[in-house]
Amino acid sequence: MPPYQRSYSWGEREALDLLGDLAEATDSSIPHFIGAIVLVNGAETGMVEIVDGQQRLTTLTILLAVLRDLETDAERAAALHAMIADEARPMLGEAANWRLTLNYMDGAFFRDTIQRLGATKSLENEPGESDSQQRMVGNATAILKELKKMTDERRRALTDTVVAGCALVRVVVNDKDQGFKVFRVLNTRGKEPDAHDIIKTELFQKAKFSVREANAYAERWAEHEAVLGGGAFDDLLRQIRAIHDRSPKGDLVAGFQKAVLSKIDPRKFLDDLLPNYVAAYRQITTAKVSDGPNAALVSDKLNQLRALEQQSWRAPALKFLVERGIDSPIAPQFFTGLERLGYVIQLILHDKDQRNKRFSKVSEAVTNERTLLAKNGPFAITKDEARKVHERLLGRFATFGQRRAMALRLNAALDDGFTIPPESDATVEHVLPRSVQEDSHWMITWPDPAKRREQCDTLGNFVLLTHKVNQKADRHDYRAKKEVYFNGGGGADFALTRDLMDQDAWTPEVVRKRTEGLAEILINEWQLAV
Repeated sequence: MPPYQRSYSWGEREALDLLGDLAEATDSSIPHFIGAIVLVNGAETGMVEIVDGQQRLTTLTILLAVLRDLETDAERAAALHAMIADEARPMLGEAANWRLTLNYMDGAFFRDTIQRLGATKSLENEPGESDSQQRMVGNATAILKELKKMTDERRRALTDTVVAGCALVRVVVNDKDQGFKVFRVLNTRGKEPDAHDIIKTELFQKAKFSVREANAYAERWAEHEAVLGGGAFDDLLRQIRAIHDRSPKGDLVAGFQKAVLSKIDPRKFLDDLLPNYVAAYRQITTAKVSDGPNAALVSDKLNQLRALEQQSWRAPALKFLVERGIDSPIAPQFFTGLERLGYVIQLILHDKDQRNKRFSKVSEAVTNERTLLAKNGPFAITKDEARKVHERLLGRFATFGQRRAMALRLNAALDDGFTIPPESDATVEHVLPRSVQEDSHWMITWPDPAKRREQCDTLGNFVLLTHKVNQKADRHDYRAKKEVYFNGGGGADFALTRDLMDQDAWTPEVVRKRTEGLAEILINEWQLAV
């Protein structure tokens, strides 16, 4: 597997689809056409490099390994293993000459977990560290489950199809440098490559790496992918693009090429910028920051931002961490301002382009402290915007994401409260249930359906509980709910729930006043001039 190739990306659906196609070919006695396999001539090394076909060849190897390990006939098992490893011609330091060798990050894992004789018998002991390794184990497990359902006779017929009933077209590219171009053009069948795979190819091609350089840079790229995961890597590149593109629209790959690759030397990007962006991205997506005088406050603000449904705040946060760092004297002001702006924008701005423009202004000002922190700078909130925020805080929050973000943020703003990471088990409990049955005790204190609809999803009706306690409270009447909350239910652990301890009844007036009080707390917390 050449270094510029993406890691293994097929999931169970693709793997089982291939198995299903092969089973159909077995039943019909018609060869299964695999498609084109594109290779780079490897006369110098005695090996060919795969440009197009990695996913299929890797999955076929997994299938062969599982068939081998299920086979009870020693001679047939040995024949299958010979398609995976040539033990008659061992490589230096290896017990065999492996027919397929994956990239730097996955090669050893694939060899030990799949290719080695008998390896697939103990898949439960090999969880895998990266996304690609987890997919290998997951696909092998799924294939094993399906094959175990078959009789020995049926499984052997399938084996014959895999070994001798697959047709393909083999294309060989003689010029090694053409591998980048062919990959870019042809590797768009089956599972579409992730954006970071294509951008990597463009970077390597633009940098005009030698083979040795391509290998070294590919190892570093694979390490970044293993740290972040494929989807997060794409999002990181999306945020980097947003830093350089004030109005990011359309395809990520095309936009990244225009906004970033056309302006930054590829070697500088790979050597200096990308490692710093990867480290910063880990900080903003986990809120785990290095120790220092600003660490606690910045971690709190990042956790509060992470609870938001929109993520446009990530671009300026990334730029600040890369260009100024967590220990910057203005880091507390920056992240406090960014958190406030993040919530204000989510509350009152619904147009995505407008949101992006507001955060783009913050990104542009990161290098100019005077502009960044000016009274009329990018963090400024107008009186009209503050008024709209206040009105919004008094209204309904219709989506789960909005309700949870606001409840978590309130818990941090209240006396003796604290910031709760969004991945915690804290859930939003509606004291007045969202659905009230006709014979419910709630119908006595809340007989008006209009008031129930109006106030059920307002801040005043929210408390925080663990998922288990939330389910237990369900649609009980108010006094029964309080029993669940505070007698062993952990409600007192949350500041947003504690203030119900002294509240004897739950009426429309109580909820209205509580909503107004909580809204005022946030207005003061964010220092908004209403």
